[in-house]
Amino acid sequence: MATAPDQMTRRLDRYANALRDQGTITSNTVQEAFATIERHKCVTGFYYRGEHYDVPQDATPGEDVLDIIYSDASLMTIMPSDRSMPASSSSAPTIMGPMIEALDLTPGMRVLEIGAGTGYNAALIATITGAEVVTIEAGSAAAAGAAASISRLGMGDLVRVVHTDGYDGPGTEPGGFDRIIVTVGIAGVPPAWLDQLAEGGFVLAPTAHGGMHPTMELHHDRSVRPRLWSDFMTAVGPLRPAEVIGREPGATLPGTPGSIPNVLAPLETDAYNDCWFHLAAHDPRTTRAYLEGTDPWGGMCAIVADDTRAAWLRTNGSVMHTDPALGAKLAHLVRGWDDAGRPPLTQWSGTLTQAEYAPRPLLIPSAWSI
Repeated sequence: MATAPDQMTRRLDRYANALRDQGTITSNTVQEAFATIERHKCVTGFYYRGEHYDVPQDATPGEDVLDIIYSDASLMTIMPSDRSMPASSSSAPTIMGPMIEALDLTPGMRVLEIGAGTGYNAALIATITGAEVVTIEAGSAAAAGAAASISRLGMGDLVRVVHTDGYDGPGTEPGGFDRIIVTVGIAGVPPAWLDQLAEGGFVLAPTAHGGMHPTMELHHDRSVRPRLWSDFMTAVGPLRPAEVIGREPGATLPGTPGSIPNVLAPLETDAYNDCWFHLAAHDPRTTRAYLEGTDPWGGMCAIVADDTRAAWLRTNGSVMHTDPALGAKLAHLVRGWDDAGRPPLTQWSGTLTQAEYAPRPLLIPSAWSI
């Protein structure tokens, strides 16, 4: 009979192989990290599809719990009652994997992580680099949980959890980080982060654009390059000030919509997201919004003028609107993307500029071009 450790080894191998097969990870080093770090040791409980699951650490969890943990599921671990306090989760491996691949890690690299979460991501990174990872967490409960996870994994010599606000970065820590990875949705980058980079280093951060948080590569020379379409739980405090964000995405708007059919042929997910990035680069009113009485899976990309005037791009290639002029504007921009050859978001580049009205200095992507 196989021993419990043998069973876990096989489970980890299946998990990493599945991520490799679906293209979530593409390199041997990242695959080996996912096959090594035991994700179940990083969570003592989580919410999934409306249910809460306990994860005992004094015994091997049940197969039903392990099946969820070792899947592509995002595991919500902390849901604060006060929205001003940070929530926490273990992000879905389908976004963790591509982000780690985008870091292009090599042994010996120093990495700073903003948003420790459960500690799982930092442990994966340290397994690849074999060097110290400093991971910062603003939430006290999440910071304590991440430190406990690192202890259970036996990685205290490589991963150090710091409880502080992410805006200030590593504080008195020595700079020279080869990579800074951010695992929470932010409005922009504090200048201090760029000052902490080593030569040739970069920040990889989910940064506000079009009501979502595409993952962007940000450099010390203030150049910006989108890498992945993504969305994350939003940061609290000076990393995502209301003065910069303006209208919060996700509103449900009323109205009896008009329609402009057949603007495009139906769009697959990647193409829809590429067009969304294009729209936000051309019109800052682009955001994520819902039209009352319609299926959100039919498309949430919208240009919102106010609480009654908006237009939506639908995945079936049509435009719906509560204002004919705004609908025509959206259709024009969508056709422009199509006429340009449907450029993917990775073809765009931008520049970091100082945000207006931010309570503390914040650099936001702007001046987009292809």
